[in-house]
Amino acid sequence: MLSSWFNIGSNQDPLSALKRKMFKAFSEMDIGDREFMLNSLSPTVGIKTARTKDEKLPVGSSKIGGQPDLPPNIDWPRFNNEPLSFCAQYNCLEFNRYDKNYLLPSEGMLYVFVYVDKSWPGFLNTDGSYKIIYTGNHNEIFRRPFPQSYFKESIFETAKIDYFQFYTLPDDENYKLIELRKKYLHFSNYYDNATDIIYNVTGQAADNYHQLLGEDRSVQSSVVWEFAAKALNIRTSEDYETKKHLIDELKKDYIMLLQLDSGDKNTSLAKFGGSSVMYFGIKPEDLKQKRFDQTILAFQGT
Repeated sequence: MLSSWFNIGSNQDPLSALKRKMFKAFSEMDIGDREFMLNSLSPTVGIKTARTKDEKLPVGSSKIGGQPDLPPNIDWPRFNNEPLSFCAQYNCLEFNRYDKNYLLPSEGMLYVFVYVDKSWPGFLNTDGSYKIIYTGNHNEIFRRPFPQSYFKESIFETAKIDYFQFYTLPDDENYKLIELRKKYLHFSNYYDNATDIIYNVTGQAADNYHQLLGEDRSVQSSVVWEFAAKALNIRTSEDYETKKHLIDELKKDYIMLLQLDSGDKNTSLAKFGGSSVMYFGIKPEDLKQKRFDQTILAFQGT
C-alpha cells in the first residue's frame, strides 16, 4: 500500500502519496477539477493525545489539561473577575517543522483558556470569556499553581500531545468548493473518499478533531460562516437576512488557528464541552502580527 512507507513521526512527507491516491479517487471529475482538489490540500499540524500525569511531563511540554506552564510576567486571564479555565498549551518548537507555510511563530508557547459558566455548566463563548495567549519566553516558565478562586471542577486531566504532518481539504460546504458541489451530483461521495484517504495515509483517526492551522474540519457545516457571524454580532434570523452579504464576504477573511476536541477521551474537557469541538479562527494579518486577542471562537457538536 502507498501508505505503508509513511509512519507518524518520520521525516517523510505524505503529500505525494495523498496526491496519487486522491487523483484516482477523483477519476470521474474533469482533469482541471481534479487538479484543483489536489491543490486545495492544506498543510496542517496533526495532533495525537495520550493520557498522562503532569509530573511525567517536562515544564513547557505541549499538553491538554493539567496546570499551565507560564512565565512569571503573565497574569492568569479572567472574565468578570473570575479565572478562566486552562484548557491546553502548545510548544511551537515541538510542531514548527509541520507548519509548512510558516504561519505560526517558530518558538514560544500558545495557551488556550476558556471560562466555564457554572450555571450551565459549560464553556462560555462571549466577548472576554476565552483567551489565546502567546509568549516567546521559553527560558523563564514554571508550572503555575491554580488561583485560590479557581473553579476546581474545571481542572482537566492531563493528556500529552504528539505532532505529525497532516493535510486537510476545505469543508465540502466551504465557499471554496461550492462550484464543484453544484457541478457534480456525487461530489459528496468524492469528498468523503478523499477524506478517508487523508486519514489512512497520515494515520489520523477519523474521530480526532484536534489540529493546528489547515482547513476547518467542521462537525456541521464550514465554521468560517460562524466566525463571520460572530464578528458581525449576528444574533437573530433577521440580522442574518439583512447581513447575509456581509457574512459571505467576511467569512473569506478567516483561517483556522486551532481546533480543540472536547470529545477526546484522553482528556476530561467533555465535562463542560460535551462532544463539541472548539474552533479558533483568526485573520491572516492578525496571525502574522501575533494579535491573538483577535481570535474568534466557535463551537460545533453532534
